[in-house]
Amino acid sequence: MGFTDAACLTCRKKSRRCDRARPNCRRCISKGLQCEGYPDKFRFCGIASRGKWKNREAPIPAQITPEGSSSENPPQVNHNNEQSGASATVADTAGLTTPMQSLTPSDQRGLDKLLASVEVETLLAHYDQIICPHQIAQLDGSDNPYRLYVLPLAYEQIGLLYAVLGLSACHLGRLKGDSHLCESAAVDYRLKAITALGRTIKKVGSGAFDENECDGVFATIQILLLHDLKLDQTLTVEHKRTVFFLGNLVWLDIIRAFSTPERLCFTQDLRKRLLSLCDLRFESVNGCPREIVFIIGEILERAKAHSSGRLEATEYEELLQGLVLKLYHWDSSRCFYPSDDPLWLSVAEAFRHTCILRSLRLLDATESAAEARIQESVAAILDSLANIPGSSALVELSVMPLFMAGADCLSPHSRHYILLRLAEINGRSEMGIEGPKTLLEKVWRARAQQPKHDRSNVPWMLFTHNSESAHQDDYLII
Repeated sequence: MGFTDAACLTCRKKSRRCDRARPNCRRCISKGLQCEGYPDKFRFCGIASRGKWKNREAPIPAQITPEGSSSENPPQVNHNNEQSGASATVADTAGLTTPMQSLTPSDQRGLDKLLASVEVETLLAHYDQIICPHQIAQLDGSDNPYRLYVLPLAYEQIGLLYAVLGLSACHLGRLKGDSHLCESAAVDYRLKAITALGRTIKKVGSGAFDENECDGVFATIQILLLHDLKLDQTLTVEHKRTVFFLGNLVWLDIIRAFSTPERLCFTQDLRKRLLSLCDLRFESVNGCPREIVFIIGEILERAKAHSSGRLEATEYEELLQGLVLKLYHWDSSRCFYPSDDPLWLSVAEAFRHTCILRSLRLLDATESAAEARIQESVAAILDSLANIPGSSALVELSVMPLFMAGADCLSPHSRHYILLRLAEINGRSEMGIEGPKTLLEKVWRARAQQPKHDRSNVPWMLFTHNSESAHQDDYLII
């Protein structure tokens, strides 16, 4: 399928899949809509339509091999999967973006200069081709929301562009062993992204804060966090994009509160309102079914209230016991999943027992890891994840369950299996995330140093509150 085989203009405006039938899309006909036809050719949108790429068709970026080296020959573009270039992606979403309205002359010049750089072109292509496919578990070839939303916004929001470039530079630099990219360039882009983010947020008080800037803030925060680690048809594309970013921030908020419930920012009502608007791409990106998110969110909220003295101990324990019982009784077979792949049930079960383990530790952080109910959840996680082959995209959603099982597993062969699976995920995603492994090894060493008669727990949370590393608290933001 070539560049001319794109979605019809009507389907693109409604942000839905198109059957690409000629001369008119059958999906439009079946819904009684007028098919607006197909564009003759793609061009860059937003800033790219005025800068280096003005009046030029979208080029194919240099191919980046798995080793991170560039090839002089253009890649073979396969439009049946998610490996098309960043340029094609920006062009393909031209109908989904709005013209820039709030760029300052300084930001305009900065964007023009950035987009004229060969390094920037390479980094954007790397983000599109290598990083984007691993940010969401897609099995059906549907549109990747990180391409659909983040890349077009990055061509309009300089802070988001810096954040994307920083993440890509860090990743590509590690692949190539290029210290300039993964250290100097990545840190420089990150600093510029944070500076631009602060400048943009300050505009909130002035009231001059449009939807694109708002979405740019959400997306920038998500991408910066990664440095350390069906919707209603009446919704506009901008609203869908906002909901997508906010939905993911809800889960990131849960993850941050796993080590310290006091960090929880979103309220339960806000979580429910936001996730009720999200489509199943929420599960594709984060793995955890939203019903489980609601339960663990309420558990963490109660823990936060208890730690601040707003919830008395007896009431707190009673409430948590009831919520843990909900987790035990939750039926994964009655949940909706992004596809019909039965492996989603295994992912759901792994996350259910992940949340059970955390909840039990909130009830009693000293309970021995050898207790039957702890080991039952550890075994349930490992058995569920054993169903997921390394060739499945779903395996990349299992880092957090693997970590939680590892923190309480006792047998050497279980620990060895967990390390093998973490290495398998790192090799597949090429993200080089060492945080979970490092933290697990600290827990295991501490347990090995305990006297034989000492069965007390060694909480993994103890190792996220020291000063050895500024980002240790965010090990679980995967």
